[in-house]
Amino acid sequence: MKRIGAFYKEKVLSLPEQSRILREIPSSFLENMEIIEDLFGWKIYYTNPGRKSRAFIECRSEDEAHYLKALNDSGMTKIYVPEDNEYLRSILPELERLKTRTEEILKEHLYGILSRNMRQKLRFAVYMELVNLD
Repeated sequence: MKRIGAFYKEKVLSLPEQSRILREIPSSFLENMEIIEDLFGWKIYYTNPGRKSRAFIECRSEDEAHYLKALNDSGMTKIYVPEDNEYLRSILPELERLKTRTEEILKEHLYGILSRNMRQKLRFAVYMELVNLD
């Protein structure tokens, strides 16, 4: 199985600099993330860890919102997004497959750990290893 970091490096970081946009997300592992279309476009609504107030990130398309959500759920905060919407749409299914499979494996191995804090720390450590871009 390909790692999320290897996928990101191969499919996005290999693009020329002028054909990708840097998006900065306020924090990694945002909570209660929801993708919603409103009158002004697509937004990702979220709460910061430990906070109750909601904020949002504006996105140019639903595909960009899903892409940002998947990579933020993997612990990334500085995310390059391909400018070409067709290319983004073509790589999104593979990213979501990798993310889903990673979550399945994590759930299997974190099942016996009862401490929520310990599960979060281990999840964070695993994702940092998976998205390592070195």
